[in-house]
Amino acid sequence: PSGMAALLGAYVELAERVVGANTGAGGRLTVANDNAPGQVVVAGGLDDLDWLDEHGRDLGVRRAVRLKVAGAFHSPFMQPAADRVAAAVEGITAGPGRFPVYANVTGTPVAPEDVPASLAAQVVGRVRFADTLRNMAGIGITTFVHVGPGDVTAGMAKRTVEGVEALAVSELSGIDQVVEALSTIDDSGGA
Repeated sequence: PSGMAALLGAYVELAERVVGANTGAGGRLTVANDNAPGQVVVAGGLDDLDWLDEHGRDLGVRRAVRLKVAGAFHSPFMQPAADRVAAAVEGITAGPGRFPVYANVTGTPVAPEDVPASLAAQVVGRVRFADTLRNMAGIGITTFVHVGPGDVTAGMAKRTVEGVEALAVSELSGIDQVVEALSTIDDSGGA
């Protein structure tokens, strides 16, 4: 039994202090996601999340919101799944790409030969989404596209990297609008 909680208004440094206090008390909390400034997620056992509810405010957490997920993703709780992913991708070879592919487990581009190990590492490793966005912006990417329900990652991009454009495609009907917006971007800045 495990789960995750978003620490509203928290930064990684605070989340790491909370995790340290929890592990010092025998707990198993870990920082699972560094999504954007003020949006950090921790993962752990249900008893760890209960501990967070009881002690979080005293440690500086404004509010912890449990996520409706089936487990403590991106944490050591997922090691059995990571082992299965590693076995499933063993021997797979990725060819050279036409553009860099970033691994959220490192926040940096991943070499084709490292893709299988990176996939398995991401199952148990911290999502470094904010670092990924910053590093992509660092090479000149100025437009990000969220694909999927809602627009959460588009908002994270705007909070993380000043001055970027963040588009969202939540339904098939929105694709044409995003394609049109992307067609106006020169080759030096869009992604």
